[in-house]
This record gives sequence, structure tokens and C-alpha cells, in this order.
Amino acid sequence: MVRQGVRRGWITLQKAFDKAKLVRSKGVPVTDPVADVVRWWAREAPELPAETIEFTKRVARMHALTDRVTVAVLVGFDLSRAEYDVLGTLVTAGDERLRPSELSSRLLLTTGGLSNVLRSLERRGYVALTPDPADGRSRRVSLTPEGATATRRVVGEVVAAQHELLGGVDAARIGSVTENLRAVLRLLDTR
Repeated sequence: MVRQGVRRGWITLQKAFDKAKLVRSKGVPVTDPVADVVRWWAREAPELPAETIEFTKRVARMHALTDRVTVAVLVGFDLSRAEYDVLGTLVTAGDERLRPSELSSRLLLTTGGLSNVLRSLERRGYVALTPDPADGRSRRVSLTPEGATATRRVVGEVVAAQHELLGGVDAARIGSVTENLRAVLRLLDTR
């Protein structure tokens, strides 16, 4: 069943890529919806800083495009975005077993929402919830071996899809944008 789901997710993803390539190959101008929004605000509210509007809209657009590709892959694995984020956080934690509150704060999920995600992942055998030796009222969350294997596979597929999405952008440009975003985030994270 997972294999069929993965295939279905990839078919959906491939159709989106093929459509984008077809549009580019026919010389159809690719629209820039962010530029349209920025022009509108510049005309209607010139007192607003256009560079702030453009920056935040472009970051949001980039997130939407990469998230669309990510979700298309996750459908094939029968995972929600929240489940994927939990698995990704746990795999990067290594052998460390995290408290649900730590996961919640790292992922910006409510504790109630996280509880549902953890129950779902536990039912599928991807995570284990064990008593916290330091506090009997609390539990610790860790990946099971099956969960670690599944996570590596899913992350590999997601990164491959994101890499394909960015295929027309050279590595130097991606590196430059990444460095600039890192600098901005460093400033924002201190506020």
C-alpha cells in the first residue's frame, strides 16, 4: 500500500514538473505574482516599505512552492506534514529521547496537536513513548528502528523532489540566497 501511495505521489509531482517545463519550453512568460502584489501596494499605499512587502511575500512564495512539492511526496507515504516534521526532528536528535514539550516548542505545535501526531506515529510503530526516568508523570519520545528507516527514506524522497524543483537554479545562486537568509534569520532570532 505504501508503495502504491509513493507512486501516486510521484505521479502527481511529475505532472506538476512536466507542466512547468512545458510552459517554459513554449516560451510562455512565467508570471511573477509577487511583483504584481508589490506593484499594487506601491500604488495603493506608497507609504508602506515595498522592500519589506516584497521580501516577506517572496519568502512566503518560496515556502508555498517547496511545501507543495514536500506534501506531494508525503501523500505517497501516508504522512501528514506534522508527522513528517516530528519524525525529522526526532531523527536529528539522534539517541536523545525528547519530552513532548521539547518537541512541541521545537516544532511550534500545540501540545494537543502533538499528542494526536504522536499517537498516530506510535500506532504505526514509528515512535516509542517511554516513561521519563527523571519524572514519572512525563514521557520521552524516540524513533523506533522502523521509524528511523522510514524517516531516512521519506527525507531522501522529499529532498530529491525539492532538488528537482530547484533544478534550474545554479548552486552558486542557491548558496548566495541561503547565506543571505541565514544572516537575516540570525538578526530575527535575537529579537
